[in-house]
Amino acid sequence: MSIALNNDNVDALNLASMDSLSVQITNLSLQHIPTNGAGAILLGRYFRETAGSVTVTPYFQVEPENYNYSDIPDDARFDSIKLVLRTHNQLHVQGDTTKRHSIAAHRLTQRLVTTNLQSGGFNSAGIPFYVQAPAIFGHQTFQLDQTPLGSLNYLPRPGSRQRLEIRLDDAFGKDLFDKMQTDDARVLSAANFAEYMNGIAVVPHEENTSVIAYNDTVRAEIHYSYVGAGGFRTSATRNLVIRDYSLKYNQYTADRSGTPFQGLSDASPVPGAQTNGIGLVQAGTGAAVRIDFPALRTFLQTSGIAINKMELEVEVQSNQIGMYPLSSGQDAPSLYLANSGGIALDFIRIPFTNEIQRGQFVAGNNTGRNARYTFNLIEYVRTVNNESISDRHLVLSFPPASLVGTANSLLIATDGNKPKIKLNILYTKFN
Repeated sequence: MSIALNNDNVDALNLASMDSLSVQITNLSLQHIPTNGAGAILLGRYFRETAGSVTVTPYFQVEPENYNYSDIPDDARFDSIKLVLRTHNQLHVQGDTTKRHSIAAHRLTQRLVTTNLQSGGFNSAGIPFYVQAPAIFGHQTFQLDQTPLGSLNYLPRPGSRQRLEIRLDDAFGKDLFDKMQTDDARVLSAANFAEYMNGIAVVPHEENTSVIAYNDTVRAEIHYSYVGAGGFRTSATRNLVIRDYSLKYNQYTADRSGTPFQGLSDASPVPGAQTNGIGLVQAGTGAAVRIDFPALRTFLQTSGIAINKMELEVEVQSNQIGMYPLSSGQDAPSLYLANSGGIALDFIRIPFTNEIQRGQFVAGNNTGRNARYTFNLIEYVRTVNNESISDRHLVLSFPPASLVGTANSLLIATDGNKPKIKLNILYTKFN
């Protein structure tokens, strides 16, 4: 039907709005989060009183920059070996950086390998949409030597081009240098070197208070010296670098003991009623919030109405500053469509596009107004009304790049033990 200003039946139309649909939340864990090759190396541990701690440990395989050692003189002597990390050019910090941190480098005793879900006996309903290739997932653990190769105690300087140098064990370094100097078969090819050395993990101390991003151009510098042609001792360096970035990943470990979320796992969602209405969203660990409006389908199938606008509004606890800054722009949270098992099968798009939608950030103020994110859900109407995908639930998480490559987190605000989530619907009613 057409509607015009001179329509004789204009009195039969009413424009109405509502925001009274009840909301229920469930805290769950998204599964199979691939954190290999995700750009920055994340390292550290942060603690939030309500949600517990998250520890991020980078694992990576290194190998010689090149396999030609003819430039190393026969009389050269080993001096030292150092593992070098530099802070990322795009500042990413979660937690308190005012306290000293400790980290330790460990040699892996198990080779890093990727897992192919597509050929691992999973059907398509068991593979998240963000897993497109063989991967190493953030929850995976590879064995390492419990005796560290070296450690470092330092004070973080976020915002600066900080260089961290971990002095590694001299015996380990000399053994490696001797093999290079004598053209040992174990250091003459990538395949042989991978057999000799599985890789390195940099483990943060359990009392560290922040997670910081570092460039993935990490390297181990082997320093040696020799007497040059002029009779003077000359210093030189050979480097071990990351070549295969598919074998570099960030391992996430959450400790939620003593918090309302302590029972949260892949197999055990936690209803919002058990967390006093608080919802937890974390990158890396997969903690996410399922949002249900039990009466929504019934309302949308009411005869005689047409939906003009549907907007989701989610208020969050913290503001834009502090130890846990809220994400905006490309890192702002997104909405997924996931099954009851925590498998994200699709995402909410920007209307009339195929791009994932990120929440529009509205900052809080000094008078107690919480910050919030808003989402346009007009295209979600079709999902709600589609019986064939009725088991797909609306889930608040971070967009894929942030989910797999950051340590971002947020907590949903509450009012009277109820989450401050609202669905605003503007609709036309035909009498």
